[in-house]
Amino acid sequence: MSSNNTSYDLNLVNALFDGAASGEYVRDQISGTYSAYHENESTESPKPSAYDSDTIAQLKKREAYAIATAESGKVEDAIGELSRIIAEYPEYASAYNNRAQAYRLTNASPSTIIADLDASIKCASDNQILGQAYTQKAIVLKAEGDQDGAFYNFSQGAKCGNEVAKMAAPKENPYAKLCGQMVTQAMQRLRNPN
Repeated sequence: MSSNNTSYDLNLVNALFDGAASGEYVRDQISGTYSAYHENESTESPKPSAYDSDTIAQLKKREAYAIATAESGKVEDAIGELSRIIAEYPEYASAYNNRAQAYRLTNASPSTIIADLDASIKCASDNQILGQAYTQKAIVLKAEGDQDGAFYNFSQGAKCGNEVAKMAAPKENPYAKLCGQMVTQAMQRLRNPN
């Protein structure tokens, strides 16, 4: 490249050729203000755990049993166990998150699933659970046709370090979709001027 190229030009070329093969680009990548999401950048900071480490260890065992129960096809039994955990330990975010997942397997109403995910987000004491809850909520909202809600929640999940959300957030960004389409069309016209 010649020395007349600006940093904007270099960022545009990098965005075009650095693996964004789907044709969807984030505006901030092109302007040079984009930075990768980091686990500690969440706008919702996880709060301290409401329970001591021994209690958490017991809850994880009960939760693992509920998950194994769901995986064996007894989803309603798993929901029952997770509901008992939540009744006894209402600040245990992971149980809400896993019950929401189990509800999704039973085709429960989106409002029921989202209520559990909102509770998980409210109670989360670490970024992994927070990221999972935001990502799951984004998937539910997308299925319901709420593109803005899906984009916001995928973005939040990505900021918490969730890998699925990191891949999905740029693809749900309406500006990125429009920009990607425009750049793809321009590149096609440059390659095939006729």
